[in-house]
Parts: sequence; structure tokens; C-alpha cells
Amino acid sequence: MTDDADATPATPDPNDHVARLQAQIDAAKARRAGYRAEAAETVRRGGPVPPTDEELGIIKTDDTVGRIAADATQEIRSRLSRLTSRFGRGGKK
Repeated sequence: MTDDADATPATPDPNDHVARLQAQIDAAKARRAGYRAEAAETVRRGGPVPPTDEELGIIKTDDTVGRIAADATQEIRSRLSRLTSRFGRGGKK
């Protein structure tokens, strides 16, 4: 059997704790310096770069209202032509 009364929890070393905190502070300062450098570069360029149409999801096509109407007209003519050739031009006689 072990004597649990003799086992005392290890006291954390204050110097280790201070060193960890200092490392976190140093990392935060480095991140802040990086952010400031990025901000200075953005200001130097004259502002943020606007997103491209592709990044915004804008799709450009060559279709205009006129082209769409012309395509629809051509499709309707084609279908009417097939119907008239299939059933003839005249009605019942």
C-alpha cells in the first residue's frame, strides 16, 4: 500500500507560468505587428482591392435580350416547321 498522506500535489512553478504568459504576449505582439504591416500596405495601395466579378459570383454571358428573343423565334419557327411538315398545311377538307 502507498501512503496517500505523503503525496502532495506539485506546486506549479511561478516562473514557468510567467514564461508561458510572456510567450503568449510576444505572440500577440507579433500578430499585431503583422496586422499593422498589412494595413499599412493596404493604405499605401490606396485602399482594399475590390473583389472580382468571379469572386462575387457574377456570371457574364454574351446573351442580350435581342439574342434571346432571336433564339426563341428561331426555335418556334423550327417547331412550327416540323409540325406543318408532319401534319400538312391545310385543315380538314
